[in-house]
Amino acid sequence: MARSCNGRGRSHFFVAQPLLLLSICLPLLLLSEWCSSLSAPPMPTVGRSSVAPPQISLPSLLSTCVDACRRGCDEIRRVHADLDRTGAGSVSTVDYKISGDPRSALTAADLAAQTAIVSALESAWPGLKIVGEEDLACDISDAAGSAACSDPLLAGPAVAGSAPPPLRRDLCPELLPPRSSGDLIAALPDVTVFVDPLDGTREFVEGRVRNVQTLVGISVRGDSVGGAVGVPFPSDGDDQPVVAYGLVGSGFGLGYYGSRPEPSSTVHGGGAPVEGDRPLLVAGDVQGDAVLQIAYDAALSGGGRSTLLGGTGQKCLAVAEGRADVAVMNFLSSSWDTCASEALVRATGGDLTDAFGERIVYRAEPTSPATYLNAGGVVASAKGFAGLHREICASVRENGEARERLLGEWGMKEGKDVGR
Repeated sequence: MARSCNGRGRSHFFVAQPLLLLSICLPLLLLSEWCSSLSAPPMPTVGRSSVAPPQISLPSLLSTCVDACRRGCDEIRRVHADLDRTGAGSVSTVDYKISGDPRSALTAADLAAQTAIVSALESAWPGLKIVGEEDLACDISDAAGSAACSDPLLAGPAVAGSAPPPLRRDLCPELLPPRSSGDLIAALPDVTVFVDPLDGTREFVEGRVRNVQTLVGISVRGDSVGGAVGVPFPSDGDDQPVVAYGLVGSGFGLGYYGSRPEPSSTVHGGGAPVEGDRPLLVAGDVQGDAVLQIAYDAALSGGGRSTLLGGTGQKCLAVAEGRADVAVMNFLSSSWDTCASEALVRATGGDLTDAFGERIVYRAEPTSPATYLNAGGVVASAKGFAGLHREICASVRENGEARERLLGEWGMKEGKDVGR
């Protein structure tokens, strides 16, 4: 017993003593660290920036888009004046981004206008995401290496001359304080601008230049919020280009940069359709598409009439200006065709969705299986025609062939949001 106490007893005491001290001191150390953390600044998170993204004024951005849009229109007029055309007015030499598809026509006017627009916006807003229809036209499409991509007409003032003046930020004064309720802002990383430098290239090639437009649209987090729609040839005369613009949620409606001439026809011009024509449907010349026919029939189920009008932008501008009541587009338009157009329609109290009634999403980099293609079609309606808009979309949703295409060739999944 003595040996046990004198030997192992002392050994246990010396081992336990440090443990006892640690059990007393450790809580005190932890308490001290906790108290210090209350007053110490937070440590930066690894991999995250502590700098807030820059905020930009949407009215100011829209103003620069309006100015850039006007420059694109000027380029189209410049190239148009020098293009070699046949006696019937058509462009003599045409290239196609998709071989054999007249809607994919590419000319020097498309390329010159896009260069003028995109370069000006990049200079005005460093870091701004811009998606242009002709971004890769001369690189990977069937038109790569074509005559249009090396046309001498590309070397115009906007491309090869001295640097143009900065884009103006004061062209939309009615959208800025104090005339508006407040300045609308967005974080720069959330903003994408979509550019169609020449909407209606087929019409341009065939000499129907009044149907040609330049479209510059603004999206924030995928939603269309602003747009500038330029009309290079507003009449058959020598009237200068005019740009219509709108900002969703501003309560202002449409504004114009330039003089909007009084047109010679209802669709191209200013007055509302006559009572016997209501609703006035504007559509393209696509034949044999059963789903489109369902939409056409639904639009005119209660009467009215339809008229042919080329170009997505032209159809939507007619709706926004009250010169048409509803527009149904084919299934081949893209984000750059509708981003600006949707903003003008919605800014005037109308609506624009896909043919199933879902909002179109505009992303700088669409998530697969989505692409820039508006595969679900497009329907636009003027203020006061929301009920008809819903009826058209309901008819398409109830159509078996439309559902099969939605789930099959369009790559959607049952139970998922069509628009998202």
